[in-house]
Amino acid sequence: MTTTPNRLTLWNWLVYSLRIRRVEYRIAELPIFLMPMLLTIDSAASFNSAGFWEGLLVFFFLFAFGDLVNCLADRDLDAHNKPQLTEAVYGLGVRGVIIQSVVSAAAAILISLHLAWLLNRPLLVPLVICGVLLAWAYSVEPVRLKGRGLWQLVFYWLGLFAGPMIFVAAIFAWPIAVEVILFSLAFGLLQTGVILVNTAEDFPEDRELGVCTVIVYTGIRKGMWLALILTVLGWGILLASILGIAFQANMDAWSNLVASGPLLLLGIAVTISLLKLALSIPAAEPEGIALVKRAARLVPVWMTGVALTSLWACGVLFWFRSG
Repeated sequence: MTTTPNRLTLWNWLVYSLRIRRVEYRIAELPIFLMPMLLTIDSAASFNSAGFWEGLLVFFFLFAFGDLVNCLADRDLDAHNKPQLTEAVYGLGVRGVIIQSVVSAAAAILISLHLAWLLNRPLLVPLVICGVLLAWAYSVEPVRLKGRGLWQLVFYWLGLFAGPMIFVAAIFAWPIAVEVILFSLAFGLLQTGVILVNTAEDFPEDRELGVCTVIVYTGIRKGMWLALILTVLGWGILLASILGIAFQANMDAWSNLVASGPLLLLGIAVTISLLKLALSIPAAEPEGIALVKRAARLVPVWMTGVALTSLWACGVLFWFRSG
């Protein structure tokens, strides 16, 4: 698919632009911003601060940049399983997507400059620049972490989850509390384990096109066991960090259960599902791929569930800390 429409209407431009920004993920991404904030601030007044609004803009511009660059770099690869993204890239034109990518990155950096000046926190600027470079390195040659085996795993953990959360925490407090850093790293580890199932869905196409994703590197069976291990490890550390913060807030056992109970129940359910999946992957590859594709349908539900139950825990912790 290499042609562009003769006339790009304003409506098509808007639809295509939103499509390659992957706006369907924003529900799961917003908690990534809110959780470290809730674990750091002492008053709801912070929601009316410049740090909140400018930080949120930087956050969304960074994720938009990553999505735009990824759709651009994978425009032909996506034609197999995500033709709507390929259509959007060629509908806007490669040059048009590049312009939008540059604008998003520039906006994130410029706003971070003002935010750093406003808060007297110059570290925010290099953090944002690192985020831009990491998002670029994930999708674009010659680095292309997406095709570097286990490096893709590192990007998921630090680039998609823990890194942005630590950046947000740095907006509202410096130095960052150890518990907040631990929470961010654990949440990233947990979501990385879950997202590996989604990565495995594209195993045949990635291998055929020579893209060495982490699942192509490990194979489906080992990849699903890796997903299970990361998920269980992440959940354990995440719950431990929540209990640690709750202990500092002098919360009783009932309040602890209210905060962490939904996350614990969801963790048990997802762990059982991943364990069944890992145990059921047969030696015959086609059957294993079919099982993974079926399980991958639940990944958006799992990831959103993890994000919302973790956000709930952070909200309860904030309520006790601020009260």
